Amino acid sequence: MKSIHGNAIPYHAMFDAAFRADPFPFYDYLRREAPVVWDDVLQAWVVARAVDVEAILHNPQVFSSNRLALGRQRFADPSLVPLFDVVERLMLQMDAPNHDRLRKLTAQAFKRKAIEGYAPLVEQLTRDLLAPHANVGQMDFVDGFAVPLPVLVISAILGIPPQDRDQIKRWCDDFSIVALNFYAKITDEQLRAGQIAVADFREYLRALAADLRGRGGTDLLSTLIEAEREGERLSFDELLANAILLLNAGNETTSILLINAMYIMCTKPDVTAALRADRALIPQMIEETLRYMPPVHFIGRLVTREASLGGEVLRKGDLLMIFLGSAGRDADRYDDPDAFRLDQKKKAHVSFGTGPHVCLGLQLARLEARVAINAMLDTFSSFELASTDLKFGPNLNLRCFAHLPLVTKAA
Repeated sequence: MKSIHGNAIPYHAMFDAAFRADPFPFYDYLRREAPVVWDDVLQAWVVARAVDVEAILHNPQVFSSNRLALGRQRFADPSLVPLFDVVERLMLQMDAPNHDRLRKLTAQAFKRKAIEGYAPLVEQLTRDLLAPHANVGQMDFVDGFAVPLPVLVISAILGIPPQDRDQIKRWCDDFSIVALNFYAKITDEQLRAGQIAVADFREYLRALAADLRGRGGTDLLSTLIEAEREGERLSFDELLANAILLLNAGNETTSILLINAMYIMCTKPDVTAALRADRALIPQMIEETLRYMPPVHFIGRLVTREASLGGEVLRKGDLLMIFLGSAGRDADRYDDPDAFRLDQKKKAHVSFGTGPHVCLGLQLARLEARVAINAMLDTFSSFELASTDLKFGPNLNLRCFAHLPLVTKAA
């Protein structure tokens, strides 16, 4: 068995400062030398090649999404049980048939036709957010635009009252760190913050559900609440968990897509010039951003029975850390993978996942990014970074800059 910490492979502290600053050289090393390798610290197999990542995601019978047993074993504090009870009921933690049942309840709201119906809402919110910055000459793209836009959009779709959206965002952020990192690396402080967020959101949602029940609302939350009334289709705990999931999935990853796209436009002026000359390139720019700087870098799977992968024997109960961030830079899949190319041949990436757990909100994320990029080009004749001293946020998995200060010039 090859090990990251053995003599065959140079030691690299996964998730240390150097890794977070630039994980891609390490990904490249893994793909070439150890595409499937055991990490003693993570107590998991690290999987780096696109072909293996896709094979795992398309085989849920062998590679299960349910990793909760690991969380409950690692964090035995009884006070954390309610937190992991909610994590356990997330669609992204489930396999068929429960996953299929819950996904079906929400899928209609995220189909392409429904998403295009949200375009006027996204366009209006975008104009409202950019208007205060249009003639100022500077803005923090993160706080001023990329964070609030997706929160406002998904909150409107779900039916969250406007006055509650800032608090909802804080709860979602704290919970997301737990849901995406508990099987990799997480601090006691982050666990406690997630525990408090779940408890507070539970009480909030209970009151909101009581207010919305029976009103016949057309928002997604009202639809889920009516399903909850039928009991056997959706329990309150499932409603709670997946309302949090939808709010998280609908805001954080889209925010990161927007931030990364803007960073690329600021640091690669040839890309921005090409987009100004031909707006039809924007969809390709979005896909290339997702491949080149994906919002989510890794996901976990649990081996359900002995299997072989990349020349290694995986045992029942082993954890897999699947690096989507590495798959997007795989030279066996993409031309010149470490370069950002608007002419990259169209090949499917896995930044939204693939298989039965492919992201429900992928069309909504694409819509928001398309509208946002168009609006930035319309609003400003130029924009560039005000500082190159950029820091990454606290979530190890959702890798993006905490702030993106811009110097802008009105169009």
